[in-house]
Amino acid sequence: MFNSLYKGKKSKFFRDIHRKVFGDDYPEEADSESFITLTDLQNFIKYLNIGPGKTFIDLGCGRGGPGMWIARETGANYVGIDISEVAVELATHRIKDFGLKGNVSFLVGDLFTADLTEIQYDAAISIDVLMFIPDLLTNIHETARILRSGANFIFTTWEQNFGNRINDYRPLLQKAGFKIEVYDEIPDWESRQRKVYQHILDSKDMLIKEMGKAEASQWIKEAQTTLPLLKNMTRVFVVAKKI
Repeated sequence: MFNSLYKGKKSKFFRDIHRKVFGDDYPEEADSESFITLTDLQNFIKYLNIGPGKTFIDLGCGRGGPGMWIARETGANYVGIDISEVAVELATHRIKDFGLKGNVSFLVGDLFTADLTEIQYDAAISIDVLMFIPDLLTNIHETARILRSGANFIFTTWEQNFGNRINDYRPLLQKAGFKIEVYDEIPDWESRQRKVYQHILDSKDMLIKEMGKAEASQWIKEAQTTLPLLKNMTRVFVVAKKI
């Protein structure tokens, strides 16, 4: 469910699907593989409380577009971390597109394998990734460890109201030493996500032609698997402050 491991290049047709569904809220420059919108990115900036001289970290950065968009708009330094070497390589090549040379770095790994021991960040973000992370409570504790006191951890993810899944992230955040500042359902998320998945299924032959069977099949499988589950899910925007 949800293609968390796909970090490669998207086809032009795939981008066109998102443009059509998101309309003016499509974050063109960010060009993310997630369901992030321009409104979401503006809300990240609203609550991050960062600017020149500050540094924020992006957990599961993928190809880095949303994080670099935020860095450019705020003037803050940006560190992206992802387990995918392909994603980090693609992200590194995109630094020049945002004019951020010298203000951005990318690491391959996770919070435990990357060398973050002596660093305290001024903020952390994560976009549509947390639901895929095993042992999430331990990872949230580690996020708290690398943040300065009073720093915000801001993320988007899905609550899953079925099976042995997380249907509320607040208890985990509070156990890790965060205070919940904002915990909101993202407006119109389900309608947009359904439309994206339906377009993928309706256009699977075109996607296979442009992306290749192996890569396109991941998105097609995700659409087939997730569409029936959306009615039991909630996509949330969360701001949690380290106490």
